[in-house]
Amino acid sequence: MVDLQDAVKAIQNQQPLPDHAVAITFDDGYGNIYDNAWPLLKEFGYPFTVFIATDAIDQKYGDMLSWDQIREMHANGVTIANHSSDHAYLVRHPKRDDTWLANTRQNIEHAQTRLTDELGTDIPRWFAYPYGEFNDALRSLLNEMDYIGFAQHSGGLWHGTDMRSIPRFAAAGIYANTETLLVKLKSKPMPVDETLLPDMLTSEKKPQLTASLLETSDLSRALNCFVDGHWQDAGWQDDNHFTLTSSSELSDGRHRYNCTSQSRSGDFYYWFSKPWLIYPDQR
Repeated sequence: MVDLQDAVKAIQNQQPLPDHAVAITFDDGYGNIYDNAWPLLKEFGYPFTVFIATDAIDQKYGDMLSWDQIREMHANGVTIANHSSDHAYLVRHPKRDDTWLANTRQNIEHAQTRLTDELGTDIPRWFAYPYGEFNDALRSLLNEMDYIGFAQHSGGLWHGTDMRSIPRFAAAGIYANTETLLVKLKSKPMPVDETLLPDMLTSEKKPQLTASLLETSDLSRALNCFVDGHWQDAGWQDDNHFTLTSSSELSDGRHRYNCTSQSRSGDFYYWFSKPWLIYPDQR
């Protein structure tokens, strides 16, 4: 296990990480992090990060952490970071205009101020998108505010990762199967040029993905692609590009295209995930 701050710093400086390095994160700030997760992780000496939505803590919701618990964890090396003030759907707005952008900035800044007021000045400028939902305008806002952004689509961190939409493998609920999780944790990021990817937010019911690969020598030509967990054929345009489109219309809301390719040189897969938020265009 590695500390997320060390992992991010290594990637930013293009320095190597240990093989199979894993950083643990939690979102929201539920009380069972203090009651169940922290004692177990402490026992093994595993560092972790908690992204906090601050309004729920301030309003003392019954199943959430308290500021005293958060301060205790923080004082003992747990990294605490920003998950917005109110955990709202930030990009599901009828008008995504300058007013929306200003309100979103205020939301993020208020949460950061609350964390700083309660815990001190050593709060990283990190932001985990509520529900993993973002758009290009929100990523640009984080860049302007000098924040690193964390999303919820699956995948690993590498030097080609967009630092405003870092993927994370889910490991709870239906994703808690340890055997399938191990396969994911042994995977490596598929070297897709993320600068060419379309916006997560779209009104298209069959959004099309065209992935441009930066390196293909170790990838097998056999792609296994899935739309929301259902297998979907992908087409190669040439040696460095493949396309993927859902065969049926997708409902409004969040969806994922996932693709893997087995390594030619080792017993692992390259993994790529593209999140979509299908939402009516009302701008």
